[in-house]
Amino acid sequence: MNFIEKLSNNLTTISFELFPPKKPEGWATLYGTLSDISKLSPDLVSVTYGAGGSTREKTIDLVTRLKDELEIEPMAHLTCVDHSRDELEVILNRLRDANINYVLALRGDPQNPSQGFEKNVDRFEHTSELIRFINWRYNFITGCATYPEKHIESRCIEDDIKYLRLKQDMGARFAITQLFFINENFYRFRELAVKEGVCIPIIAGIMPLLDINQIQKFRTLCGCIIPDNLIEKIQKSPQNIVEIGIDYAYNQCLDLIKNGVSGLHFFTLNRATSVVSIVNELNKIIK
Repeated sequence: MNFIEKLSNNLTTISFELFPPKKPEGWATLYGTLSDISKLSPDLVSVTYGAGGSTREKTIDLVTRLKDELEIEPMAHLTCVDHSRDELEVILNRLRDANINYVLALRGDPQNPSQGFEKNVDRFEHTSELIRFINWRYNFITGCATYPEKHIESRCIEDDIKYLRLKQDMGARFAITQLFFINENFYRFRELAVKEGVCIPIIAGIMPLLDINQIQKFRTLCGCIIPDNLIEKIQKSPQNIVEIGIDYAYNQCLDLIKNGVSGLHFFTLNRATSVVSIVNELNKIIK
């Protein structure tokens, strides 16, 4: 049973996110991670897309290799910022010709953040427009992102739910959340979304902490709330942060599964040790 079939049958999916390295030495790490996670029989592996499409060629090459050489179901991230409609069509044609089935549609970040987002009649400003464009012209299974603790640019959580509903109405088949550490925030968001007519599966984004410096980065870049008890554990034993991150994420996943999560999507940062440890144990429960 494939990824979308599992979601349709209320079976918990396991997926991972990788990124194309910018430096040559990063590829050895990535291939080692791919070797490790392929043994976990993932339902889907997504490949990110740099700001303004800065890793576009590497993203296309990597999802093609996942499909053809490793027989792993890949999903290509695609951002609309800094791309014309013609450029998006070229990319989507290449993905179609490579028999890629899944696309994660995103707005993305501008290649030059200091200049912000350029308004242009030939470019999409919102993810919902990109999703509509994809589903109008192609047969991809399109996913989207959502934010259970509020996007940093949003006024309120209700706005994020409104945008998720719009993405659904434009053809998104599932949503993957930004990473979070407090399950109650996810449950609250999911409940509010359902009340507003969101019926697509909402997959939980999980990232085991690997480095104490990540804490401030998560707060700054995505507004992620990190619970005091997790911070206290790390402060008491910073040398054991990897083990603490594994234990916390594993218990977080157990609770999510118990409460009917549609799927678990692991942000790997191209490192396998933590997610392999977690998923090996989860697979004893799920499969």
